[in-house]
Formats: sequence, C-alpha cells, structure tokens
Amino acid sequence: MTLQTSRALGACIASSLTLALLIACESDTTAPPEVFEEGQIAIDASSPVGFTYLSLADAGGVVIPPDPATSNDWHMGFRRFLIRLNGGVAGPGSVSAVNLGNNANASAEEIVALTEQDGEAAFEAVTEADIPAAGSFVEDGLAPDPGASWFRFDPLAGTLVANPGAAWMVREASGRGFAIFRVTNLRMQGQRPVGLEIEYRRHVPNGTLGTSGTIEGDLSRGPVFLGLADGSPVSPAGCGWDISATPDLTIEINAGCGAGTFPLDPAQDFTTLSNADDAPEYGGFLSVISGAVPATVDDASGVFWYNVRENSRMWPTYNVFLVRVDEQVYKVQITSYYDAAGASGHPTVRFLRLR
Repeated sequence: MTLQTSRALGACIASSLTLALLIACESDTTAPPEVFEEGQIAIDASSPVGFTYLSLADAGGVVIPPDPATSNDWHMGFRRFLIRLNGGVAGPGSVSAVNLGNNANASAEEIVALTEQDGEAAFEAVTEADIPAAGSFVEDGLAPDPGASWFRFDPLAGTLVANPGAAWMVREASGRGFAIFRVTNLRMQGQRPVGLEIEYRRHVPNGTLGTSGTIEGDLSRGPVFLGLADGSPVSPAGCGWDISATPDLTIEINAGCGAGTFPLDPAQDFTTLSNADDAPEYGGFLSVISGAVPATVDDASGVFWYNVRENSRMWPTYNVFLVRVDEQVYKVQITSYYDAAGASGHPTVRFLRLR
C-alpha cells in the first residue's frame, strides 16, 4: 500500500467515524416539548344584538369574520351571557364541546362563596386525561324554547307583554312554503291572556319573502290554530295549520305535518330579510339554539348564575368546558362577566390547549 493510498483510506475512515458520531448524536437529541396555546382574554360582548367572535388558535384573539355564517375563522361567539360554537346549526365549522360541570350541582351560596383562586384551581385540575371520547362532544343544535322568549314581564305595565325581538323562520306544514313570524302583541285581561297578534312574511318554494301580514288570535276560548298561507285562524284538524297558541302561553308547531322553526338572530332584520328557506334545519317545535354551553342563568349548570343575591348581578360558576376544534381540544373557563369599571357583558375567557 502506498503512502498516498494509506492517507486516503485514513481520511475515509475518519470521515465515516465523524458521520457515525453525528448520526448517533442526532438520534440522542430529545425533541423539544410541544408548546400548547394558552391565554386569557377579556371580550366586549355587551351588544344585545351582535356576537363577538373568538379564535382559540395562536394564543387566542377576537376576530371579525366578514360573514360568520360561512367563516371558519372563529371558534366561539359571545353575546352578553350567550355563547355559540362554530358548528352544528350555529356555524359552518366543526367546533363542539362538553361541559365538565365541576360546579354544576353547587348551591347558590356555594357559587357566591367561590373565589378566583377556586376557579383557577378547578381549571388547573383539568388535564388531558379528562378528555372523553369524541362522541361525548356536542355541537350546537335546536331545542324547544324553555323560557317562552316571545313574551316578557313589563314592570312598568305590571303585566306580560309581547317580545317582538324574538322571531323565527318557519317551514310550513305539508311543504306549502316558508315564512318568518313573531308575536307583536299580547292582550291581557288582568293576569289572563285573552289574545295575541302575529306578524308574518311568507313565500312559496323558490320565492322570496313578501310583505308583512298579521293574524289575530283569540285565546279567550282556548287554543287558536293559525295558517300562514290563509293568513287567518283555521281548523285544528289535519295539516291546514302551522302554528298554535294556547291560553297558558304555549306556542306549538304542526310537526306532524312537517312544520318546523329556526330562530332568527337578533341581528337579522325582520322587515328586510329575503329568505326563510335556508335554515340549517327546522325543529318541530318553537326552537332555540342549544349546545354544551347552557344558556341558563338560573342555576349552576351554565357559565353564570344571575341575581343570586337579588342584586341583578351575574356570578361566575367556574365550570370548565372542553372545546374541540378539529383534532385539537382546549379547556375553557369563563371567570367574569364585568370589566374593571364594572360594566356588564365583558366576559373574561381563560383557555389552554390540552391536545
């Protein structure tokens, strides 16, 4: 072997050893731990009409989608104490959630006694091990209106009055067409309902909503059945009616003949809306949007408990929710309803991605 050949062989061996060492070192290197998004953000959700939209991605932030009904940029929507998820009937996304209900069975006094430290401890206690099977997560869907949102108590009048701010899309019975309706007047005799007035706009299939009409319903003799195509009270037999109202202030839908409702958002203008045939679905009842985040504020199952001390204030329940966005899962907790100045409708949201 010549000297030149020996030197070349040595260089090759050294190079091979160096490469082997590099490979060994690289294989021994531990990958950096994954950093999960977390954040806390105060949201101005004080509008009684429009939602404020939150994205949980990239440490979270408020987003302004051009059209929330078609946008995947938002994950949660906030309006006062109401919370929507971008999924199911509430949006085009696939966001779903489950309520861990850690304080759901607490009494009013127990909720009042909770401190921010208690809330933080409950939040910190939730880990990836608490994530249930995918089938436990719930998207927003339709449920029967639990609180009869079409009327309210007027303290000045000392009686019940209609709430025309609540309105619904209607799929009419037997496929006759579509409409929107709201109750514009509730006639009371003392504390006894004796009549109501419904305002409606309808269109036939493939049409658009027409001008407004009204139907008077007499409740003094019992339930009244209304046909929107006829624009008048009709017989309760068969499929001629779409909506019925009873003296105990129950509104029913002729679900047996295919009628159904979908709630209008308060931001939608009843007088200028052009279509009622484009709802994600129609429930066979007077419907509200409901999901894993309860809208109730009269017990500990939701996000807030209202008026516990009869001072018209919201108390946080510190319940923790798991919110699923595609394959990612976040733990979310609402810690306050007021800003630093005490203004209502400013929830503070705390979250951390667990997976």
